[in-house]
Amino acid sequence: MLHTRSRRLFIAFIMALALTIIFILLGQGQGTAAGGGLPPRPTTSPTPTTTPVIPTATPVPATPTHGAAIRLHTSEPMPGAWTVVQWQNEHGNWYDVVGWRGHLDEGQADMKTWWVYPANYGQGPFRWVLYASEGGKQVAVSDSFDMPTRNGQLIVVEIEFP
Repeated sequence: MLHTRSRRLFIAFIMALALTIIFILLGQGQGTAAGGGLPPRPTTSPTPTTTPVIPTATPVPATPTHGAAIRLHTSEPMPGAWTVVQWQNEHGNWYDVVGWRGHLDEGQADMKTWWVYPANYGQGPFRWVLYASEGGKQVAVSDSFDMPTRNGQLIVVEIEFP
């Protein structure tokens, strides 16, 4: 009996180890938030419904170690305002960054900050688009900017209202 139980435990251990290795190998090369990059830029004019995808954005950690940040700051509070970061391809077309959208929810509803991983340093151009609400009317568009180039760098983009 002991021999059979030991054999079963050994087989269960080998199966668990094999599954772990398979999951690790399947996870290699996936565009994750920790190390993915921007999608390849199209070489031809994309259809209007094409939306490039980048890694899911992550709010700025309380104590960042490796990475930087981009921040939108508006000259006036706008409770309920919705922001979207867009990137531009070589044809001059702007595309929403799927993970970098959300309400102005920092400060007094006048800021939004997104974490930037080192894999995205120096990429650009990007811009912020500000809407009155999610799905609402476009209120403003920022000047274009590039991602930070070093750890701890904060790129602040200002939108001033008249």
